[in-house]
Amino acid sequence: NRDLSFVHPTNFKASVNASARGSITYKITFHNNSTVKYWYIKQNYDATIDDNALINAGNGISIVMKDHPADNSATFNSDDWIPPDTYRDVYVTYTFGNNATGNLTTFVNYLFGIRMDAVHDDFLAVLNSTEPGGGYDLLTEAFNKKYAEEGSVVLANVGEEKELFDTLFGEEITINIDGTPVPVTLVVRRENVDNRTTGDAYSGSNAPKGCEYTLYITVDPLDSPTGRAMVYAVTYSRGGTSNQSEWYQVGELYEGTAEIINYDNGKNAIDYTTWLASPKEYVVANGITYLVGQAQGDQYDKIITLEGLMSTDDKDIFNMINNTQILKTVYHIIHNSQNVGKPGYDLLRQAFTDAAAFYRVNNNGGDIPVNMNATRAEIIPYIEAIQKALDYYNQVN
Repeated sequence: NRDLSFVHPTNFKASVNASARGSITYKITFHNNSTVKYWYIKQNYDATIDDNALINAGNGISIVMKDHPADNSATFNSDDWIPPDTYRDVYVTYTFGNNATGNLTTFVNYLFGIRMDAVHDDFLAVLNSTEPGGGYDLLTEAFNKKYAEEGSVVLANVGEEKELFDTLFGEEITINIDGTPVPVTLVVRRENVDNRTTGDAYSGSNAPKGCEYTLYITVDPLDSPTGRAMVYAVTYSRGGTSNQSEWYQVGELYEGTAEIINYDNGKNAIDYTTWLASPKEYVVANGITYLVGQAQGDQYDKIITLEGLMSTDDKDIFNMINNTQILKTVYHIIHNSQNVGKPGYDLLRQAFTDAAAFYRVNNNGGDIPVNMNATRAEIIPYIEAIQKALDYYNQVN
């Protein structure tokens, strides 16, 4: 089985002549040589090895990992990751207490793993495969065949269709839960969820057009005592950004529930038509949040279906983004020649450029409104990226 929570060893051995109440900072470069995103989980160590018993002990050794050496904010935590095929530097500070003096040696494993949403990283790689007869060709061929034969717009990795998913993902997909590999059920839907012309099309003149791919991910739906399984949903489209040919994720990996159904000769999957968002607060940028999955409240609270999350109906979120002036602020930073070359400048400029399809610059940056024809799911990830890049730029300058 392919265990999508496999953790590569990232062991770090430190030998130091420590002084009480002193500290030392190491720069560690991690290399993610895989095709999926790896998330930081925690430090892992065996207290019986070398001087590891002093780690996190009173008057012993405390270890804090940071994104950069002058970072006085939060630690490098489980919201931090290393993108695919990327080197990333982190800074690890060892602080010594009264009992940690003399020649000390520690051996620590910095634990990284693949979370649930890494499954969709793999699926996105399938959509963007360009090799003739490769993953994308196999997937679209299977959808076209099933639609022609049954009028169906959904495939799942159970029953007769499991072989296709095994081919696309390598082997059966599992995630690690408390040390046990657990199979993941996937349902893929190819249907127009945002009422746009972007996306893919079925074969035939009257067949559905503008179709997105939505991946529904769940673990052991049979274990749900309520008949509704926890299901994560993520949608992909293309044609809405500057790169017209590349598939990209639209919006968040949304948490929700769906009913369990019999699928393909007695196998179990989920019914995507019953998917409803779980109550959750999503952060867009500083001061901007929105809620989904609530039964009552303002218009944000009422958006509980995937189609609602992908629609253009929710205009208040765009007004909120405009009122933060974040786009205007970033525009003036990256167009000031005195800022060129500063740490984080290129990252900030790239984030602003990536979002360019969703806003208009007027009056030399005096007015930068968000495109009200964009969907919330389209614009929010780009605003999130701009906010993170701006935070980093402000921290290091």
